[in-house]
Amino acid sequence: MKEVALVVKTAGKIAVLQIEKRPECEGCKICAFKEGKSRVKVKALNTAGARTGDRVIVSAEKDNRALASLIVYGIPVLLACAGVLIGALCFEREIFIALLCLAGLAAGFAAVYVLDRIFSKSRGFGMEVVEILHTDSENSLTEEEKNGKDL
Repeated sequence: MKEVALVVKTAGKIAVLQIEKRPECEGCKICAFKEGKSRVKVKALNTAGARTGDRVIVSAEKDNRALASLIVYGIPVLLACAGVLIGALCFEREIFIALLCLAGLAAGFAAVYVLDRIFSKSRGFGMEVVEILHTDSENSLTEEEKNGKDL
């Protein structure tokens, strides 16, 4: 997906972008427009060097929803099952099996948290500013756009 966006704020290599909803946005769900909202703010890697007020093209070509779902749901379930299996093989009491299942589930959630941090730093699930269309002065932003109203 490539979309035109307005740079609302920049901080280092990260830009906060405001994207206007179009009819094509209904089926995509990458930007996660809230019900009844016509704009959404997203963070993107600012490789093009855009500044506040610039109109840019943002790219989110990687559609990793399937991989994200596998990570978020699969890892905790697999580790919980591993805990049950280890508990069943090593202990006869069900309380220990249940505790190992919960420990595996907790370890799975911790692994998901760590992987989220790694992927967010490597842009595995993120957006990227790929081109600056034209530069506006910061004064051309309306107060509503600066403050993020209607989002």
